[in-house]
Amino acid sequence: MSRSRKNEAIREQLLDIGVAMFIDQGFHGTGIQEVVDQVGIPKGSFYNYFKSKEDFGAQAIIHYSDNFKEFLQAVVNTSKKDAAQALNQFFDNLIALFNSKDCKEGCLLGNFAAEISDSSKIGRETMSICVNEWKDLLKELIIRGQEQGHIKKDLSPNDLADFFLNFLEGSILRMKIEGSTAPLEQMRETFTEYALRSRS
Repeated sequence: MSRSRKNEAIREQLLDIGVAMFIDQGFHGTGIQEVVDQVGIPKGSFYNYFKSKEDFGAQAIIHYSDNFKEFLQAVVNTSKKDAAQALNQFFDNLIALFNSKDCKEGCLLGNFAAEISDSSKIGRETMSICVNEWKDLLKELIIRGQEQGHIKKDLSPNDLADFFLNFLEGSILRMKIEGSTAPLEQMRETFTEYALRSRS
């Protein structure tokens, strides 16, 4: 493995472990020493990859978001045939994922929004960029669903994508409080009733 590929592999390891620890322990509860110990590199080497812990947190947000974008992109791809079915598959997969984690982890961006959005400008700005990327994918799905006749055309794709994301983040937070995916099931039912069924 070349040095550049090895360095990229180490960076990916740091981000994978960082995301897991940030979700489990929070930003302030996670130390750089803990992270580098998991990877097996000296603490000083950490700064070859990231300028600071705050920069590391911002890059962890992007890393987490990229994984979720892949999840959303798969839904968008499925929606080419049937957007309503794709949305149901989204909920099935998300609920199964959170059940496998005993409803404890939640969403990194939701967790960070509560913990660092007031104290870290770069963290807040990075989260805003990532959330808007998620929204763009959801808008694509919604527009396609409207074209197929599965989603109401009298609803703005922009507003509906915002509503979906806001509803989703609130449902995930409630899930963590209740220790149950019931809030996500309720979201599925409410969103389906609101957006997918005819008002006639």
